[in-house]
Amino acid sequence: MITIRHKETGELLHELDDDTLAEASLSHVVLLGANLRGADLRGADLRWADLCHADLRGATLDGANLEGADITLANVAGASFAGARMADARFQAVNLEESGPARTSFRGADLTRVTLKNSNLSSAAFADAEMRRTDLTHVNLREADFSGADLTEANFSYSNLEGANLGYAMLLDALFTGADLREASLRHCDLTFAVLNGVQLSGADFSRALFSQTVIARCRDLHRAQGLDTVELLQPSSIDLDTLRYSFWRVPDEVREAFGVDRATANLNRQPA
Repeated sequence: MITIRHKETGELLHELDDDTLAEASLSHVVLLGANLRGADLRGADLRWADLCHADLRGATLDGANLEGADITLANVAGASFAGARMADARFQAVNLEESGPARTSFRGADLTRVTLKNSNLSSAAFADAEMRRTDLTHVNLREADFSGADLTEANFSYSNLEGANLGYAMLLDALFTGADLREASLRHCDLTFAVLNGVQLSGADFSRALFSQTVIARCRDLHRAQGLDTVELLQPSSIDLDTLRYSFWRVPDEVREAFGVDRATANLNRQPA
C-alpha cells in the first residue's frame, strides 16, 4: 500500500492499494500540499486532480494525463512532464521558492491552453511541445528551450526570455508585449502575424526567421539584433514610427529595403543619437 501525505503536517491525503504510483488512477483526487518529491508518476491518470502547493521536485510524470489539473503554487523544479497530456491545466506561480534555474522538463508535452503565468521556469525544456494559446505572461523563462515547439497564439507578455532558444518554433500570432528577448535565438522560427511590442531585442538572433504581416512596435534596440539581413518576408510587415525614429534607420540598407522602408523614409523619421 502507498500513502500520500502532506509535505508539512504529515496528514494522510490518499491511500492506494498498490506498490507503485506509476500508471495510478488519481483523477479528481485532492492532493493539496502533497509530498510527492521524487515520485514515479509515469503514465498516471491525474485528470482534474488538485496538486496545489504540492512538492513535486524531481518527480517523474512522463506520459501522465494531467488534463485540467491544478498545480498552482507547486514546486516542480527538476520534475519531468515529457510527453504528458496537460491541456487546460493550471501551472501558475510554480517554482517560486527556487532562486536558481528550475529545469522543469515539458519536452513533447501537450500544453494546449495551459496557464503558466507568474512562474519561475528558467532553463525549462519545452522542445517540440504543443503550446497553442498557452499563457506565459510574467514568467521567468531565462534560457528556456522552446526549439520546435508549436506556440501559436501563445502570450509571452512581460516575460523574461533572455537567452531562450526559440529556434524553429511556430510563433504564429504570438504576443510579445514588453518581453525581454535579449540574446534569444529565433533562428528559423515562424513569426507570421506575431506582435513584438516594446520588446528588448539586443543580441537576439533572427537568422532565417519568417516574417509575414508581423508587427514591430516600440522596439528601440532592433538595430542591435542579429540576422535581420537573412529574414524571409512572405508578406509585408508593419514597423511603427517609434521604431523607425530610434532604431530602424541604423540597420543596413538591405534590411530596410526588405521591410519596404527606403533610406529617405528612415532618415526623415530618425531620432538624433
